[in-house]
Amino acid sequence: MLKLIKLLVVMAAAGMLALAASGGAYADQLNRSVTKSGMTVHYGIVPAEQARSVDRGASEPVELASVPGLSSYHLVVALFDKATGERISNAAVSATVTGPGPKSRSRTQVKPLQEVIVNDMVTYGNYFDMSWRGRYRIDLSITRKDSAKPTNVRLTYDHHP
Repeated sequence: MLKLIKLLVVMAAAGMLALAASGGAYADQLNRSVTKSGMTVHYGIVPAEQARSVDRGASEPVELASVPGLSSYHLVVALFDKATGERISNAAVSATVTGPGPKSRSRTQVKPLQEVIVNDMVTYGNYFDMSWRGRYRIDLSITRKDSAKPTNVRLTYDHHP
């Protein structure tokens, strides 16, 4: 847990995290976490170029190794069992990110979040295009290895590049 906090502090110190949560989940804006269905989700949005510098030393899937575009941001999620405080690994996590604005401008991206290990800590992440200023809706679908039914968590991200 201490390693996660250190990672989040480094990211916050660089001014990389700016999320709010909604949709039936509890959000603590100071530590960027949501608790739902016995699971605590810590999350952040990081500009792609800064995520690449954090990824040094990470076991990174090939799909994440390519250089993302200028409007690309990395969604990172860490999962914990609320009752035990233990980190959840081997989960299947996907994100549906819907951009701000009218339907003519907004677009929806659906991607799996890849498991990434940094300093022996499991997180899940992927890159998303966030070209527009405004509020993005992020819907996570998290299926734990011991459950067939996914937990759905809704987040919002106010993007101000």
